Amino acid sequence: MNFAWFRYLSQIAPWLTVILLTVLFVFLQGALAPVPSLLFDLPEAGAADSARSGLVALLIPGDIEGAEADGTLLYFDDARYVMSDTVSLDEFSSRLGERAIETKCGVLTLLADRRVSAGDVMKVMSLAKSARLLHVQLAEKRD
Repeated sequence: MNFAWFRYLSQIAPWLTVILLTVLFVFLQGALAPVPSLLFDLPEAGAADSARSGLVALLIPGDIEGAEADGTLLYFDDARYVMSDTVSLDEFSSRLGERAIETKCGVLTLLADRRVSAGDVMKVMSLAKSARLLHVQLAEKRD
């Protein structure tokens, strides 16, 4: 009687192994695929209690891993703009003005990597002023 049970288990063991491995690979499929991303480093600063939310723009250097352009990259409203391209900056300025009117928001929060030049940050602030935004907030890194 004990041999019949052992014979039954030995016949289904390979199938159980195949099912178990299949389930394991299905669960691990998402964890095995690398997710493309860009890392940026915000500068540290003191906390501001009067921070207001509104439109958000992100400035990162173009020479970091994963970026395809030279110079500073500006991300706003799910679009990428190149700071060294005047046509791209004109598109950003017009889109920023449109979004400020649509959302009735006069605040732009600027997230800038610490490796971005101060000139590029000032250029975005100038474009925000020309788009008639009232305030430009610079984001900080919180630990």
